[in-house]
Amino acid sequence: MPRMLIFVVLFGLVGAIPLGSRGEDAPAGAKDGPQTLPNVRPPGLDWGMSNADPDQRQRMLRFSTFVNGEVPDKYMKAENTVGYTVRAIAEGGTLYATHCRQCHGTLGLGNGDLAYALKPSPALLAYLVDQPVAVDQYLLWSISEGGKPFGTAMPSFKDRLSREQIFQIVAYLRAGFPDLEDEPAPKTGPGAAETDEPDDRTHDIE
Repeated sequence: MPRMLIFVVLFGLVGAIPLGSRGEDAPAGAKDGPQTLPNVRPPGLDWGMSNADPDQRQRMLRFSTFVNGEVPDKYMKAENTVGYTVRAIAEGGTLYATHCRQCHGTLGLGNGDLAYALKPSPALLAYLVDQPVAVDQYLLWSISEGGKPFGTAMPSFKDRLSREQIFQIVAYLRAGFPDLEDEPAPKTGPGAAETDEPDDRTHDIE
């Protein structure tokens, strides 16, 4: 499918989000104020950008950058070797709580303790993770590089987290942000964080 056709579909999905909804990115503990958007506009999108609020503009810029292949090969060609196992979800949950929850919220609804001081506002990860653009490579790139090029306060995590750790966070997102602390411990056998058995709450992404 031509790239521009794919983006038209994605643009339609973005347009379905209310103007007041939360944006694409947010930091884990960032203290900076609002940032300006870059002066770069994807070809053919000026007509939509002029009427979009900052949350929508930064989403559109990020989506189009990825869809048009303007992302380093190390992200576009990255393979998720972690998967969506119980171990990955458990480890990812701990990492999410440490680095993401204070902005993106416990359930990925963009309502963390720091969220309301940010503009553009934090992404609604609970919804983003189900969008067509949110393949593993997109999430790896977004978390690794952060949102500075797109005018958001989302920090870069490429120097804080390994690729494996980022994919563990991805596994936790795809599992639906489970409350791991409230889950009953298994009666026999290893604990959740010590097994590689697939979790039936996740879905496969090829």
